[in-house]
Amino acid sequence: MVASSSWLDGAEQALRPPPRMSLSEWADKHYRLSPESSADPGQWHSRAYQRGILDACTDPAIERVTLMKGARVGYTLCINAAIAYHMHHDPCPIMVVQPTVETAKKYSKEFIAPMLRDVEVLRGLVGGAAVKSSGRTILDKSFPGGVLSMVGANSGTGFRMSSRRVVIFDEVDGYKDSAGDEGDPIALGEARAREYWNRKIIAGSTPTIAGSSRIEEMFEAGDRRRFYVPCPQCGHMDVLRFRKRKGDDVDGGHRMRWPDDHPEEACFECAANGCVIEERHKGAMLDAGEWRAEAPGNGTMNGRARAHASFHIWAAYSLSANATWGQIAQ
Repeated sequence: MVASSSWLDGAEQALRPPPRMSLSEWADKHYRLSPESSADPGQWHSRAYQRGILDACTDPAIERVTLMKGARVGYTLCINAAIAYHMHHDPCPIMVVQPTVETAKKYSKEFIAPMLRDVEVLRGLVGGAAVKSSGRTILDKSFPGGVLSMVGANSGTGFRMSSRRVVIFDEVDGYKDSAGDEGDPIALGEARAREYWNRKIIAGSTPTIAGSSRIEEMFEAGDRRRFYVPCPQCGHMDVLRFRKRKGDDVDGGHRMRWPDDHPEEACFECAANGCVIEERHKGAMLDAGEWRAEAPGNGTMNGRARAHASFHIWAAYSLSANATWGQIAQ
């Protein structure tokens, strides 16, 4: 008896692995925010500027992702989503480097533990709450196909372990120059991923002092992406910049401005035509925005196609209730 074509098609479809999803697609479907880590818990919805950052983290053409950021733009939640993605959708060994061992423990308790509880597809991957062994401690979580290790940049001990395909550096401007006596923590972390052809190095931080900032140096080494948004009046696309100050030699950008002695009335002035851009326009501007690289191809590793995507975003783009333009100006 010859099997029907439709039956064969159905069998082939059933045996075919599920399609690989981008990180933003996965997060919008599966990721949930926990009340311990978000003022707006529940289903995650990627902001327009977050989608570019998220998808760079799972783009096979990109090896390094760097984010130089302001407050309240959601970087920590983005890296949490990346961890969840690799636990569920693309299992592999992961390392997260926090400034200190104590902050690594706090990160595990306040972000990772609630995420394992609240993201449905992660439940049971690491084991029940009563399980505690070498495979499941505060700083090490084993799951099918991988392990999540959280280490402090101030201690070389955490770097003495097996290889890790994904290495995530959080708040790198808070790192000491050396992990104990063992050298630069970023170099130590990157060495853990050396064996993987498809490794991913992710780093993010709020910058500290210009000229001596780790994250500024890493951003400059990449393709330098900035988020362009349209003027709601004339449509001119540009970046949001703080108002021009003495010694500021950067031209262009929609500039923040406010009346003398009234920073709470801050708005932006269109770079092209001087149009007034008000806070109420922010959401629609972000939805219509796009990332543009200042140095396309910069940071390509050893002439290979796998590149270094570096992003800059600051608090003016945030939709947080505590990051209004008036509050930033004040």
